[in-house]
Amino acid sequence: MERLKYIVEDSTIAELLGVQNFTNKESAILELVKNAYDAQANNVSITFSDRSIVIIDDGIGMSKSTICENWMHVGKSDKGYSLSGTEDNDGRVLAGSKGVGRFALARLGASVNVYSAKKGEIPVKWTTNWSESILDDLTNEENLPLGTRIEISALRDRWTEKSIKNLINYLSITCNDDRMQIKIYPNFGKGVSYIFKKPQIGKNFVTQIGLFYDASELKLYYTIKSDEFSNLAKNYCRSLDLQYFSNDVSILEELAGNTEIDSSDGELYSMLKELGNFSAELYFSLKTPTKQDVERFCYNYSALPDRYDEGVVLYRNAFSIASFDGEKDWLGLNQRSRKSPAAATHPTGAWRVRANQLSGKVEIDKKENYQLRDLANRQGLEENEYFKLFVKIITIGIAAFERYRQAIIRSIDKKNAPKPSPTTPMIDQILRGRNKEIHLTSNETKALAQEISVVKAESKSFQDEKESTEKKYRYDVRILNVLATTGLKASSIAHELKNDRNSVSVNYQYIVDALKEYGFWEDLCSQEYTEYSYKNVPQLLSRNKAINQKIVAFMDTMLDEIEKKKFSPRSLSVNSIMENIKANWMRDYASLLINLNVDESVYFETSEDIFTAIFDNLILNSWQQNKASSQIVINISIHKVGSLLKIVYEDSGVGLPPKYINDPMRILEVHESSRENGHGLGMWIVHNTIRMTGGDVISIDGHNGFHFNFELGEKL
Repeated sequence: MERLKYIVEDSTIAELLGVQNFTNKESAILELVKNAYDAQANNVSITFSDRSIVIIDDGIGMSKSTICENWMHVGKSDKGYSLSGTEDNDGRVLAGSKGVGRFALARLGASVNVYSAKKGEIPVKWTTNWSESILDDLTNEENLPLGTRIEISALRDRWTEKSIKNLINYLSITCNDDRMQIKIYPNFGKGVSYIFKKPQIGKNFVTQIGLFYDASELKLYYTIKSDEFSNLAKNYCRSLDLQYFSNDVSILEELAGNTEIDSSDGELYSMLKELGNFSAELYFSLKTPTKQDVERFCYNYSALPDRYDEGVVLYRNAFSIASFDGEKDWLGLNQRSRKSPAAATHPTGAWRVRANQLSGKVEIDKKENYQLRDLANRQGLEENEYFKLFVKIITIGIAAFERYRQAIIRSIDKKNAPKPSPTTPMIDQILRGRNKEIHLTSNETKALAQEISVVKAESKSFQDEKESTEKKYRYDVRILNVLATTGLKASSIAHELKNDRNSVSVNYQYIVDALKEYGFWEDLCSQEYTEYSYKNVPQLLSRNKAINQKIVAFMDTMLDEIEKKKFSPRSLSVNSIMENIKANWMRDYASLLINLNVDESVYFETSEDIFTAIFDNLILNSWQQNKASSQIVINISIHKVGSLLKIVYEDSGVGLPPKYINDPMRILEVHESSRENGHGLGMWIVHNTIRMTGGDVISIDGHNGFHFNFELGEKL
């Protein structure tokens, strides 16, 4: 038996792990900068000329044994977590680990000379053209300064002024540690400076979002510091702190039942523990708010002198991870905003931050977050289940900021509601006498000019309101069109089945009677013929009967709900509508007990679909949340006060899921659901319908059962 080892040509390794492995020339330079950092260098310089690149660092250098045993051993690395136990250690977490980073040299040039001097060792020279490599002792160069000098020639890329400036910007973003100074020659007046080192509110951004995930507690702590809104905004947001907000989220409760996470609750718990602690500091700002929006929303800034627009960068200790350096929307922010494109002013839709509005850094650790693993080529991370969980936790923190900011915007926007049309006596006078010659005094001319100015402003205000309303309804219609299409398909099927309704409802009894008449029934009910459930005819027929009853209920409900008259506004008896809703639900769901407290004399100017849209969704939610219970008690109280209906809806169930207990208004947001396969549209429809009537949600509580307090108006 002979043990074999693969033999790979040097030129093939250089091509695969160097030329083809690095996505761009900047990432290859970064790999060599990381090598200098790992060598504990305080300084590294990179000099470009037409024919070469020279990289010099003052690190610990390499000896002959280091070159032979590590540098020339592909896939082997002597780099652990840090250089602990050595006099050279200054606490740096080593960036390398794969043993392939040296092939960045092959990406940059076809010929390389490396000179290196290590304390107490003879300096060495390593030379390669990627077909063969030669190692020499530099016995006559014992005074060579400690560190490493790399000369790269036969360059594979042109390094122009523009590309060198791009490199400086790239290194400024990808480096997250100032223990090593990076100098570029020529630098064209620019230097490498760590972009997020000294962030300034009002200069680089308007809001800072701090996140810290504690894996021991399975909690995400978040802090929001903002200077986005002026002091004037405080007049419209008296219950909100416009400058500071902090809280925490139980991630286990937040993700319970989440279908995007492919794991059981027990697996999720373990994964959240294993993920490890991490932190983030994100910076929000609008790219170009208009002068009109600055006034409308009381913004503090119309422009920032040095706005961050680098995107969100993922750092593992001192350096960013390739492909997560801000260029790529790796958090999926734009995808989130496409799913929920509502403006921040939308009264019921969920606003989502866009990728170009957020910059900042997410920081992980080589040891702490070992489950977030580099790809073999070090050009990204494995997008495994841990990575998906990691991204999900960050977006939960971003969602907390989105809710905070949207609450402020909604409060401020109330002042922008259309005002009554101004009186225009001078214009009216002119219009009344339009066929007559009109002579105006100086004061009348001034008055006329003032009226025209007011009318123009009012016209602009109405135009803005029109555009805002159109945006709102475009968003609503997109969601409702999906539901309407599903409903139309179902109603079409219900119409087709309508002619078979009688057969469906009575066939069970016909079949049983026929079997009795022919003398088969008693035999079929005997133990001999009922031993196996799949051959148990009476049981199968009984199950069929129950299914048929559900089909009949579905047909009746579908055909009843789409009657045209239900959408016509008129004076309706509230008690009659509610009794009908109660009867329908208690007929189809034996576990429901609905108690009504409604004055029989109350009539309300509305349409029937308003009540069915609201109460069908509320009752359905109560049943779905508590369907394991033998009985669900629902109490509905309705009283008319002035032009409003005051309504309290309560059930005796388990209440709200833990993630909503401290922030119950979240259940009104679109796509919020704690149920597996839940669409999260039911309560959004309820809220939208309530607001459409001119009413509003007053309070929600989910501690002992579910309590929903709201008002309905007569505006349709």
